[in-house]
Amino acid sequence: MPTVMLTATCQNSCLWCFARSKMVHYRAQGMDELSWQDFLTVVEFYERSGHRQMNLLGGEPTTHSRIIDVLRHLSSRRFSTVVVTNGIIPSPLVDTLVQERFPNVQYVVNSTSYFDHEPEKRHTIDYFLRSMPHAISLSYTLTQRDLLPKNLHPILDRLFLIMRSRLRPHLQFQIAVPSHENSDFVPFDRYGAVVELLHAWTHVLQKNSVSVGLDCHCIPACHIPPDTQLPFPLRSVCTDFMVDIGPNLEVWPCFPLSTETLKLDQFDTLAELRAFFSKQDSIEPLLHEDGCTACQQRLSKACDAGCRGFQSLRRARMSQTNGGRIHQQSDRGPVWDPLYCSRGSGEEGNLAARSQQEAERAGSQDFN
Repeated sequence: MPTVMLTATCQNSCLWCFARSKMVHYRAQGMDELSWQDFLTVVEFYERSGHRQMNLLGGEPTTHSRIIDVLRHLSSRRFSTVVVTNGIIPSPLVDTLVQERFPNVQYVVNSTSYFDHEPEKRHTIDYFLRSMPHAISLSYTLTQRDLLPKNLHPILDRLFLIMRSRLRPHLQFQIAVPSHENSDFVPFDRYGAVVELLHAWTHVLQKNSVSVGLDCHCIPACHIPPDTQLPFPLRSVCTDFMVDIGPNLEVWPCFPLSTETLKLDQFDTLAELRAFFSKQDSIEPLLHEDGCTACQQRLSKACDAGCRGFQSLRRARMSQTNGGRIHQQSDRGPVWDPLYCSRGSGEEGNLAARSQQEAERAGSQDFN
């Protein structure tokens, strides 16, 4: 589902945030938000594409100077709108949102950092949750710290928030993936633990009548047990890019590939844009892990070796080392040597080490 990066500012500095580098990039250019005229251009593009559901991201989208006008315009054009927010919304703005009664606007509050916040931030979020619970659901980003150790605390805490404020009974999961300048993402070889957590957490949530969803993901096929039963499919192949639109009308396939930018005005419709990104992606050879050499899932093209974020970091490492170490050529491209990748001094090695250090520090604290 295409998303619009409405702002480049946020009150938080989450280590795992996939938009960190894009926010820094736009602010360095003096762009804190999508201009009103560019917003109207995006709306026209959606309408021309026959698409009337818009996801607003940031940064924090509610910090946009004309957020009420944005929501009014989308409502007048009969759009269904999802505002993905951290929930840190000043009470006067919350009161205005309540008064406006936007019928086709839903809010998804990323609650990952809620119990880490100082009391003032939590009180601000609580006021928002209490003010319009019928329009709010929660999301949670699964990071490396959730794997150290495995426990039910994050889910029990979200159940508490849902029940206390009588929110919509739904929890949307994301998996923290490597992007530019972020950390605490789930390492490639820990996706088996991710699937185990999703099973355990989903069981608890469904027992409490809370539905569950999972955002865009690409899980290595070898980490998905054949008897997996979840209310959402687990994918090992990236078949369709999200497509993100930035404050200066740049477009890119997804945030892990956000350096591969083009301009929105180069395309007439969303279908044309997605077709272009898919074609470009099919040209690029995939880099697989060393253990993937004889994998039948890889040979049958049923596995893409994880999220494109891992591909991006492997290619970056290769470019830094005069072509990198290609372990073996294959019909889907070269096979990457993971030891070189994870132990090297390049970008992926640094990010992996930093992610591990942050997770170890987090694991020693009671976040929940």
